[in-house]
Amino acid sequence: MNNAPVPTFDRNRYFYGKLLTVRDFEMEQSYHNGKRTMLNRVITGAGVICGLGVSVNDDSTLMIESGLAIDYQGREILIPRVIFRKLRELGDMTRLGGRKDAYLCAEYAEEMAELVNAIGSQEGKEQYGVIREGYRLYLSGDTPDYREILEAGGHENVTVLYQSDELTLVMTAPEELVAGEEFEISILVVKNSETPSVKFTVDGENAFIAGDPGRLSISFRESREEKRCVYIQRFPFRARDLGGVEYQYFPSGFELNVELGSHKYKNYLSVPATAHLCRNGEELLARRRRMDSLERHTAGGSLPIYLAKVELISSNGGVFIGGVTDLPFGQKVEREREPRPDCQRPLEVAADVRSLEYWQRPDVKTTYQPSTGGLHFNFGIPTPEHYDYAVSHGTVTIPLPGGLRVNSRVYSEETEHGLGAGAVDIRLSVEFEDGDGMALLSGNSEVFRGKGSKINAPWVEASAIVYPERGTMRIGLWLHDTVEGNAIKVHYFAQRPERDTDRTPIRRDVSMAITPQFSRLAVRGKLQFHADVIGSEDRSVKWSIREENGGDIDRNGLYQAPEVPGTYEIVATSGADDKATANAFVIVE
Repeated sequence: MNNAPVPTFDRNRYFYGKLLTVRDFEMEQSYHNGKRTMLNRVITGAGVICGLGVSVNDDSTLMIESGLAIDYQGREILIPRVIFRKLRELGDMTRLGGRKDAYLCAEYAEEMAELVNAIGSQEGKEQYGVIREGYRLYLSGDTPDYREILEAGGHENVTVLYQSDELTLVMTAPEELVAGEEFEISILVVKNSETPSVKFTVDGENAFIAGDPGRLSISFRESREEKRCVYIQRFPFRARDLGGVEYQYFPSGFELNVELGSHKYKNYLSVPATAHLCRNGEELLARRRRMDSLERHTAGGSLPIYLAKVELISSNGGVFIGGVTDLPFGQKVEREREPRPDCQRPLEVAADVRSLEYWQRPDVKTTYQPSTGGLHFNFGIPTPEHYDYAVSHGTVTIPLPGGLRVNSRVYSEETEHGLGAGAVDIRLSVEFEDGDGMALLSGNSEVFRGKGSKINAPWVEASAIVYPERGTMRIGLWLHDTVEGNAIKVHYFAQRPERDTDRTPIRRDVSMAITPQFSRLAVRGKLQFHADVIGSEDRSVKWSIREENGGDIDRNGLYQAPEVPGTYEIVATSGADDKATANAFVIVE
């Protein structure tokens, strides 16, 4: 981790008769500037404090709002008014030619100003009398150091899962957890506007995740309507009630699967990510205080502030703006609040949305974290069902009988329509010669038989019968008037909708997991049980006690022991399948 250097602090000691030189005055400035920047970095942190939003003004100009940021060395980056910058003013366009994206970066900068006469100076007759603090904006085509950005922002256990020109996936996971409480694993998704919909899975062995015994599984499928190029996807988990121990997230490694359109990638990765399970919120806070250090607050070093990810379009020798993602890595200043007593703790509310398959029911999960005073909503929204259409077309020639043809009916032989077995939709058009050449009639020709019409369409109606089991059809014609020629050629257009079978639900066996599985409890004591339903969208659970007079348990799994000591069996039954059960045992002493 690249840390900003921490200066030593020496200040002038004044006394009568002291000879003051340039060095003394520079020391005076360095002392105060150094103290200020260190406090900025440690107390406030690096990132945007206010403003500095980036938007598109025209196809080659960016608009940057006024605002203030702190860089990773604690220096202020101040843009006092709204500014407009052409792409060519932000860097060498020849270096960006052919690139699909670049990053608008902001850095602290200084410049010399106000030339004055330097009487008696040995360095020249004129010297600059002012150092003007300012900023520098530039476009960078280099790939950011995602690991350093996330670690400097306070993220832990940072791991780059996948990286290519089209997609980057970076996973982060907390180093300290509270036993029995929820936590989040986050994955940073960075892609281009032309990148196909992203799908990935992470699966490996894990000993401290509640739910599926012994595994940590992450599955994500991006909605086809997703337009963001940089975002963080969060996945909630619950830690088992096993405090005071340290675990690896993936002790035996994990399998990563990535799909980008037709491209598929599989790899087995090993990462040293670990988590310490604290017994309660007080232990978590005490551990964080012990682990806190000056190095953690001065991470980042010379990292810039990434104000925007700019999508680029190269055309006719020029480079133009395709779109802008504002503050892509979330480099904002956020104050960390320590947990306070429940009566004084402010309620912090957060929410995120996850995409469900079209056949899944919408749902919402709400979690309250007593240790942090946070209320988290997780909304599941089904994506629309998508259809593809198989199509076929061709012609069928139907011979016409001799003699009188008025008000007669003729039929084709049974013929294949080309889409195989199943229900299809058939549209028919009758071919005829118009004054301008061959034409096709669809619908009722009476529309064109008015006095002012110059179109001589035949007075014919066409219909079709489809045989789904054989994949064939027959076409019939009703001749309302005389039709010239010995045959009529009919054009058919067949189509059949096909569902996106990759997203069709697969029946899975329902199973249950219950925690804790073995417990000791005092007479009339209370214990909260948790049950996870695996393999069904129906998460409802029915609680019961095997033994009579074995205590009481409510619908939420809160158990109260009886007055009689003994061993009692708690049973959780899935509401989706009453054959799926899980058992736990309580020893009442």
